[in-house]
Amino acid sequence: MNLMHLRYFCKLAETENYTVASSELYISQPGLSGAISALEQELGLKLFEKSGRNIKLTKYGKEFYGYVSDSLKILDNGISIMHEHSGKLSGNIDIAAITTIHSNFLPSIINEFRKNFPSIEFRIHQGQTENIINNLKNEVYDIGFCTYNYPIPGMKAIPVLTQDTVAIVRSDHPLADKEDVLLADIAGYPILTYSELQLIGKQYVNMMLESGLGFRREDIHCEYPNELFLAGTLMQGKNEETFYKDPVGCIAMAPYLENFPGISILRIRDVPSDFRIVYMVYNEKKYQTHVTKLFVNYVADHYSIY
Repeated sequence: MNLMHLRYFCKLAETENYTVASSELYISQPGLSGAISALEQELGLKLFEKSGRNIKLTKYGKEFYGYVSDSLKILDNGISIMHEHSGKLSGNIDIAAITTIHSNFLPSIINEFRKNFPSIEFRIHQGQTENIINNLKNEVYDIGFCTYNYPIPGMKAIPVLTQDTVAIVRSDHPLADKEDVLLADIAGYPILTYSELQLIGKQYVNMMLESGLGFRREDIHCEYPNELFLAGTLMQGKNEETFYKDPVGCIAMAPYLENFPGISILRIRDVPSDFRIVYMVYNEKKYQTHVTKLFVNYVADHYSIY
């Protein structure tokens, strides 16, 4: 049985389309069709049947796909291990991460890891925690770096980073010269923060309203997708129609922000340092390639905070 024919079969089973599969395999459509026909003839069974303009696996095709897919994963894992022994390890890892670790923390981890494994490629995606978790469940990504506030069946979460909560102000704000503040210091100002559709937005709003320090719900504007948008909003001119009406006197609340022109970043001293924890999360039910396991173990060994 031809190994490449088995790989072609898996790709066609996953795409359910000869044109798409042949394009992704870099072979001609007649070549792919011939390989599948040869495989079906050798097995004595039809593996695919027409479904409108596409195709789908037959009953026997579905059963065979399970065997072939698992076998190829084991084979590829063995090849990766042998490549590691010979110094030729390569592969791809899909990582999704929240925006606050894209500029520093995540690049640092990857650069350190690649000193030992320079041929491994990383495909980096950006998203909010809820989106990242859903895509891990659906096996779209291999690993996610995000918040994780309650157990999810099948998910493994390793805490790797805490982030201070900061107040972000314009350089002409009355508090701009301070290095840090207390929650009481910012309670009298309009607050801009994340949308309450995000977990961090809900947490910040609840923290302020439950603090007993005089925060008013009408002064908390939670409609922003990320900290870069928050900082950009502060830099808009007064009465700009498309943004908050008076950004000059506002304070944005976020877990972290790199240096940004024209703003000051003040740590909020009385928000606990572990209020915001970033985790490395992965789906334990998803098959992990050897290179993914190596990266997971590296991060767990070098960056776990507990």
